[in-house]
Amino acid sequence: MQKIINFLDAGKAVYLESAIIGTGDHALLRPYFGLGENSIPNIYYSEIETLIADSTETFTSYSLNYLYGSNADYGIDILDFNEGTPLMHSQDDAVRGVYYDSGSYRTIASSTFFGGMADGTNENTKAQVMGQYLSFFTGDPIPNIIASHDELDFGITFPESPYLLELEISNLGWDTLNVTDVVISGEGFNYFGPTDFELVYSELQILEIGFEIDEPGQYSGDLTIFSNDPDTPELVIQLSAECVLPPIIQCNPLSVEITITSNQIHEGIMILSNIGAYDLNCELVVTDSSQYAGWLEIDQDSLFIQPGGSEEILLIFDPDGLEAGQYFAEITIYHNDPTQDELIIPITMTLNYTNVYDDLMSANNKLIGNYPNPFNPSTTISFSLTTEITERTELTIYNLKGQKIKDLSPSLCHPEFIEGQGESKYSVTWNGTDDNNQSVSSGIYFYKLKSGNFEQTKKMILMK
Repeated sequence: MQKIINFLDAGKAVYLESAIIGTGDHALLRPYFGLGENSIPNIYYSEIETLIADSTETFTSYSLNYLYGSNADYGIDILDFNEGTPLMHSQDDAVRGVYYDSGSYRTIASSTFFGGMADGTNENTKAQVMGQYLSFFTGDPIPNIIASHDELDFGITFPESPYLLELEISNLGWDTLNVTDVVISGEGFNYFGPTDFELVYSELQILEIGFEIDEPGQYSGDLTIFSNDPDTPELVIQLSAECVLPPIIQCNPLSVEITITSNQIHEGIMILSNIGAYDLNCELVVTDSSQYAGWLEIDQDSLFIQPGGSEEILLIFDPDGLEAGQYFAEITIYHNDPTQDELIIPITMTLNYTNVYDDLMSANNKLIGNYPNPFNPSTTISFSLTTEITERTELTIYNLKGQKIKDLSPSLCHPEFIEGQGESKYSVTWNGTDDNNQSVSSGIYFYKLKSGNFEQTKKMILMK
């Protein structure tokens, strides 16, 4: 049984006849032959006299006597069909044959024997029946042209921009398909491939159809394929396209240079504009050329900008943990403006820590960090100050767009004095809610500590 299954999995075709096709090991084949679970032997004596075709497009009507009679039909299966389709029944309306096309292989299951059929008159013969079987397994006996699409729509196009679509032509008939001409009509549509070729059974030919136009508008046409297929001597594929004025992208600035003198988070703005006449779609990707990934982030990486509109991209520079020096990155902007390649925006961050910053750090005013990070649902933020908390001490949560989310009141802090260092350590817990006590979504957030002239910002991640 496994050999038959392997044979079918390889895309082959199988004709199987057996008086016990629904029993024993044969039961493993049921799904491969489109049979149902109730394909079982008839335990009662039932003589088969005639086999009659269930008329379909695949198997036309026939009626043949069954010669084996009552001596050979005890235990013959009455077939139950599931995915398959009945192809013949006996005079008692019991299904005796089922055909199945899985899309990758084809099968016929019969619980009667082909050798037991007797020729009738005219075309009502076993040869006719076998011809139908072979036609089902191998395709139509005449050339049969098949196209992968009955229409090709180029969709939205832009002036003076070439577009290309592929059409697959194949032959599912036994005889050779002779394509004698390929004709294209309609303004802007073109075809430069072969206009005459031959295809044997199951052979494939790919046709490339192009479109290019200067003026906006709606366009339609036809691709007509002439062949010796008697049923479809002229195969017509409808063509369509819409040409519109394109989007035009503008970016300001085209490069970014920033000098930072402390390890605090800094922000910048980059503006993308659409000065064209069609919707602009953009995808932004940050590439860091240094070994310290993560110091540059953007607040959105996918944009949709209508004609005449613009969008601000927030650039976030986080130098925390980096040494003084220069760091380089690029923001690549992929877009649908046909007049330009992707935009590459070079980014340079220079860290130049001053004595003011060194003095500040030596004073032991410090935003220590939060734990855990990432967190869910809460995290504890710790910091140290050389002075007591006053009304000028602020600890605030911001989202990636710089919008204020939560003001963590200093009254919630619990001071802890660190002996011998002249500083106090504080901590406060944030439970992932905003000022309205509503839970915020997963994402990157920033917490900023301000006390007098001291200010420091760090990043944390809420991951639900």
